[in-house]
Amino acid sequence: MNDIYSTKPFIQTKEYKRFVEFAQSCMEYKYIGICYGNPGVGKTFSAHEFTHPEVFDYYEYNIDFNVPLPQKVKNNFHKCNGVFMTVPVCNTPKIIKHIVYSKTLNYGNAALRIKDERDLRVLVMEAPKQCPLLIVDEADRLNYNALEELRALFDEYQFGLILMGMPGIEKRLSRYAQLYSRIGFLHEFKSITKDEMMFLFEQKWKKLGHQFKANVYLDVEAMNEIIKITHGNFRLIYRIFDQIERIMKINNLQSINKELVEAARNCLVIGDFL
Repeated sequence: MNDIYSTKPFIQTKEYKRFVEFAQSCMEYKYIGICYGNPGVGKTFSAHEFTHPEVFDYYEYNIDFNVPLPQKVKNNFHKCNGVFMTVPVCNTPKIIKHIVYSKTLNYGNAALRIKDERDLRVLVMEAPKQCPLLIVDEADRLNYNALEELRALFDEYQFGLILMGMPGIEKRLSRYAQLYSRIGFLHEFKSITKDEMMFLFEQKWKKLGHQFKANVYLDVEAMNEIIKITHGNFRLIYRIFDQIERIMKINNLQSINKELVEAARNCLVIGDFL
């Protein structure tokens, strides 16, 4: 998968474990769940870790049932807990149906073939219904007709469904009675805690060739400055450390301090969403 989620190391935070419990409940009870949180807190990162969409990268929309499953799918299918999709900017009902059907078909095709060999007719009919969960990112983009199409697919295939978006999506969806009556779970995805940030910083310090020392004032001062800037926002933490690494290389610096953090901060555009 050609995006940041395939290159950044994943850390299983308390918030991720809460997300897993929420997602498993949606799978088990076949409900619609709403997951909301500020941009950059780790919603998409966590959804990728839970579903591992890269396992199905080999067939995007067209499946030849006569071709054997790739070894990668056979080896890693157990990691997948469903499928993941991002709502495109243009999201007509036809587009939504095409994406959902292709992704649930991918999952179901692998599930049935790994379980036992089925004939082509049975695969085509049953495969989409084998998918236990669909996670829909950027659900804020969905218009009314696209939401209705998604609800119809949820009813037809009986998978668990998670709609992820910005705070306020839960209020917006409450206006659609048919959809909202099927919502069973609500999950707010929060920023990571200070203790988790300290653990993450130690890993980042190490990646830069340094060891974070809690008894060294300059290290603690730099860490506190990063905490103040990022407020536990995953995306912002990664961005500021990327800038720190860049500035250290350009200036051949050997240590991290508050002044370096402030210089990195000045290279970033930070909105008011924190």
